[in-house]
Amino acid sequence: MEPELLYLAALQSVPGLGIHRLRTLLHTFPTAQAVWQAPVAALRTCKLPASVIENLQKHRQQWSAEDLLKKLKTYNTRLLSIHDPAYPDLLKATASPPYILYYQGVLPPPHTLSIAVVGARKATPYGGNIAQTLCRTWAQNGIVIISGGARGIDTRAHRGALSGKGKTFVVVASGLDITYPRENKKLFEEIAANGGGIISEYPFGVPPQAPNFPARNRLLAGLSHGTVVVEAAARSGSLITADFALEEGRDVFTVPGSIYSQMSRGSNALLRNGAIPLTCAEDLLEEYHRTAPVAAPTRPFTLSLEEETLLHAISYETPVSSEDLLVKTGLPVTRLTALLLQLQLHQLIETWNGTQYIRKAGT
Repeated sequence: MEPELLYLAALQSVPGLGIHRLRTLLHTFPTAQAVWQAPVAALRTCKLPASVIENLQKHRQQWSAEDLLKKLKTYNTRLLSIHDPAYPDLLKATASPPYILYYQGVLPPPHTLSIAVVGARKATPYGGNIAQTLCRTWAQNGIVIISGGARGIDTRAHRGALSGKGKTFVVVASGLDITYPRENKKLFEEIAANGGGIISEYPFGVPPQAPNFPARNRLLAGLSHGTVVVEAAARSGSLITADFALEEGRDVFTVPGSIYSQMSRGSNALLRNGAIPLTCAEDLLEEYHRTAPVAAPTRPFTLSLEEETLLHAISYETPVSSEDLLVKTGLPVTRLTALLLQLQLHQLIETWNGTQYIRKAGT
């Protein structure tokens, strides 16, 4: 591995240095190695805060190229410099692209439409189903789905892309030796195994701390031609991603939500401020001149009249209890229980909070 790449990685990992100060240093000194080895007096001429110079000096004592190379191998991670031709052009064109990317799997393919999908961690059934359904259709039409791997909308977006046999990428706010949230470890592995990847600007050992997430959101927007906000509260981090997208001249789309839902206050505000409304997957396909959406797959089985009746009584948006279904359908308890189990086996419905039922996305 080239020494200059390692020195760039070392500099980007200095606490408090940041992309903009690093840019100043790289404009002042001929190489990253020259910055790394520069005397304190020379660093002071770049008007760096004393605390940052002190951090750089400490980091010189602690950082080890050998340790980095070992961790890259251990965590099956690659290192990419902004000077590499493989660096994503969309990200390079933004105001503050990281000098170094760490990634597992592969990077988003060039010359392919990429869409960031973001939203609430505490997603409603409506938001979760919408995210998964949209991303499945878009993936079937060759669109790359990019999200943050978080609980809620992010997870449903990634799963939708995988179910559509498409590529999806996770941009995380920690080092790639840390999986956050932990329950998504298998999901991340599945993404990497199916032509996608996990991407970070943070070195190994950096935990997913709160200040990292807004910075991560700029990468989500930067890697994408457009950003879709599915569900966002009034102060959601998803709105930060939308702001970054707007600043970079990228498209921002929003799925309308209920005016009574707290989880849609932010996304509905985006609509009021000019975001492009999304009422179905085809809206985005038409926006980017993708006019041949994949038809919905037919079921490989036939439902009985009772099963069809019960299925129509279960919503995509609002979970319903078995007691309510008894009233709606008039079925005996034992028959209702058997039919609910059959619909779950057919992957048409799922349980919600253990006691309620909801239609599965894409069914």
